[in-house]
Amino acid sequence: MEELPITSDSQINNPRWSYLYAYNIKILRDILVYCAKKRKMRESALYSDMAANKIPPPKSVWISKGIKRKERLRLEYVHASEYLGLIRRENGFVEPNFKEFEKEKRVIISENSQRKFDSSIASTQLTEKEKQAFINILSKYERAKDYLRWFLDFEKYKSISEFSIHDFKKNSQPIFILGTTVASYKGSEILRRLIDKKSWKIPNGYIRLSNFVFPAWFRELGLLDKIYVFPEFSHDKKLWHMIYPVKMKTKEFLELDGASILESMFLKNKERTTIWIPYLLYVIAMQYKCPVVAIKMLLKNLYKQDYEHFYLERTSLPVMKNRYTYEESYINVDGFFRSTLILKRRNKKNG
Repeated sequence: MEELPITSDSQINNPRWSYLYAYNIKILRDILVYCAKKRKMRESALYSDMAANKIPPPKSVWISKGIKRKERLRLEYVHASEYLGLIRRENGFVEPNFKEFEKEKRVIISENSQRKFDSSIASTQLTEKEKQAFINILSKYERAKDYLRWFLDFEKYKSISEFSIHDFKKNSQPIFILGTTVASYKGSEILRRLIDKKSWKIPNGYIRLSNFVFPAWFRELGLLDKIYVFPEFSHDKKLWHMIYPVKMKTKEFLELDGASILESMFLKNKERTTIWIPYLLYVIAMQYKCPVVAIKMLLKNLYKQDYEHFYLERTSLPVMKNRYTYEESYINVDGFFRSTLILKRRNKKNG
């Protein structure tokens, strides 16, 4: 199996340290903003403040009991912040780094001018301005750009220098990463590209990045989204994770005639049908390239407005594959998971 193309180490700044395993991009933002508020602080003080959860941790705490290398999580996030040029460390001190992308970093800091950092205060959602600023910053990170290139035509874009984020948004197509029913820390090494309908091997150093880090970053930034493709409807009866470019905003999608979309896609010559929610999400995401949350909002709205024709059927947890792993493939309405849409054709007076 052919290996996916990546940028040569000779073209990457400090390649040994360019593998970043800080999964939550909001925390990278928080480190930049925290250092900006402090202006300049001792590196030891930054680590101490992180240990005290003054900077919100990606999980419940920065230091977990029983972990041998208690500093590992903090080191990963500080290193990623430094490598991406958000902060700089020098002579035992840490401060914001405005050498590159000063405008973007100033925007991020400005958007958080009223932020307070305390162990009892959770991290905030990224604003649209922050998302765009981070997309610009990441466009210069070679390994992230390698990942985005995998969504594109390799013949048209022969290197990461030959495409922009605009090109990506316009010409990208979904990729599929082979899933597993067994939890894996490393992730899968098999990736299938829709654009050439070929399966490729993910380079070893990119497996964790492409399975976990980059999908998490770019989903948070609104550039990508993710759908589980279950064996029941995948092309080869295997579990896949479809990562797809978002080309239609939530607001734009919700302005469409959702009822007519569902009827035309799923009823055709029938008066009534039952659709499994994971399959419904997959089909609509493939067609419209809109966020998963937009599809769920549409279904919830139709259910509450006209449950006679758009009924979301409740399900028991055993019916779901694995609640904690796959619950995002279902819809939660009023505290209950819904696994099936019972769709009935409307009369003309109703539609």
